[in-house]
Amino acid sequence: MEIRHLRLIKTVAEEGNLTSAGRKLFLTQSALSHQLREMEEKFGTSLFQRIGKKMILTQAGERLLATAKKVLTELEKTEYDVKKLVSGESGVLRISTECYTCYHWLPALLKSYRRWFPNVDVQIVTEATRQPIQFLLNGKLDLAIVSCLTRQDEATRFKYAELFTDEMVVVAHAGHRFASQDYVYPEQLTDEHLICYTAPTEFLDIFQRVLIPAGITPGKVSKLQLTEAIIEMVKSDLGITVIANWAIKPYLRSKKLAAIPLAGHALERVWYAVTINGDQQPRFVDCFVKHLQKRPLAKFDS
Repeated sequence: MEIRHLRLIKTVAEEGNLTSAGRKLFLTQSALSHQLREMEEKFGTSLFQRIGKKMILTQAGERLLATAKKVLTELEKTEYDVKKLVSGESGVLRISTECYTCYHWLPALLKSYRRWFPNVDVQIVTEATRQPIQFLLNGKLDLAIVSCLTRQDEATRFKYAELFTDEMVVVAHAGHRFASQDYVYPEQLTDEHLICYTAPTEFLDIFQRVLIPAGITPGKVSKLQLTEAIIEMVKSDLGITVIANWAIKPYLRSKKLAAIPLAGHALERVWYAVTINGDQQPRFVDCFVKHLQKRPLAKFDS
């Protein structure tokens, strides 16, 4: 059974005769009669009773009509949704960042973005946080926010939009020895208790870009999941942490903490919005990137 057969059942039931139904479907009465006979032969029963000039559904016809209404309604909705997707006005935007602390900017950003794209459902794919590029390649992500470029052999597969530059800083208790310094030198971290995020060492910038290249091992390392928990530990002078300057800014208002850059600006980072390089990208994805560039993560520090 084809869609045209379901349309026939529905239209004839609504119009009550083949002549009116044919006009509505842009078919001749003969063509419509032929299609109806095909269906009745297929099911081995009549689908309409002819009472005078009016055609009335049989029980079998009523059952087919119920299905026709469901299928045709869903088909119309699907066609509408696809047209909206093609126009770039609606859809699902799946995003992720390589750092959990970045997510605090999302509510403020979405509030302004939804004024322009109220029919776009923005979804955060948290499981992609540690491997956003791989999720992009697997088609499980539409946009990744990262602070490093991919390998040269993969570069052509992606489109990069530079967002902003930030710097990770050492954060210590206001009474810590680092608080009186202009800079912290890598070797000074040797005897410190370093509190960082729960993640493999290969994903932590402080290890990959500072400690490991310098051959330095902190006196103790503790890993916690939440920024707030890390900050509370540092406030209690139980250790130090290394975090983005924009992420720590709200916590400095208490005057219990000090933020000190690493010597040589060793942890400056350039952030990018990354999407798959192609012509089929919905308009709302590119607009989200432009929205990010106008209101970068670094500004959401309140």
